[in-house]
Amino acid sequence: MKKLLVIAAVAGMAFAYTDCAMCHNGGMAQKLDKLTPAQIVKMMKEFKAGKGNQTMVGIAQGMSDKEIQEAAKKYGKK
Repeated sequence: MKKLLVIAAVAGMAFAYTDCAMCHNGGMAQKLDKLTPAQIVKMMKEFKAGKGNQTMVGIAQGMSDKEIQEAAKKYGKK
């Protein structure tokens, strides 16, 4: 049972960073299109360092710096 929960958690985090808008532009969290890509990168680096919301810490720690940059560009203010 523990293995199943771990697999589900990892799959959920992988999905979360491929579709940030699911939470962030869907009303559950801060809208990313109000932030510049640089602001998003800064926040994600803080999460990756273990600071702040534990859900985002887990997601950020599972992302490479390149993935963070790409997500910031995709979802940030145009």
